[in-house]
Amino acid sequence: MTDYENVWITATTAFRLKKARVDKGISQSELAQRIEASVNQIEHYERGEVDMPMDRLFDLARILDLPAGELLAD
Repeated sequence: MTDYENVWITATTAFRLKKARVDKGISQSELAQRIEASVNQIEHYERGEVDMPMDRLFDLARILDLPAGELLAD
C-alpha cells in the first residue's frame, strides 16, 4: 500500500460507509476481501474507531460505487 495521509473517520463517515455497504448488499467479509483488509478492520471503520488511509477510502468508494467525498461530507 502506498503511503498516503490518513482520513479521520467521524461518526457520520462511519454511518455512511456502513449504510452504503448495506445498500449495495455487500457483507463486511466481502468488502474486506475486495480491499484486502480484515473483517475486523471494516468493523472498526464502520464504528469510526480508527483512521483510514486515503487510498483505502478511494478503494471503498469505488467498490461502493459512490464519490469518496460523499462518505466524508458533513
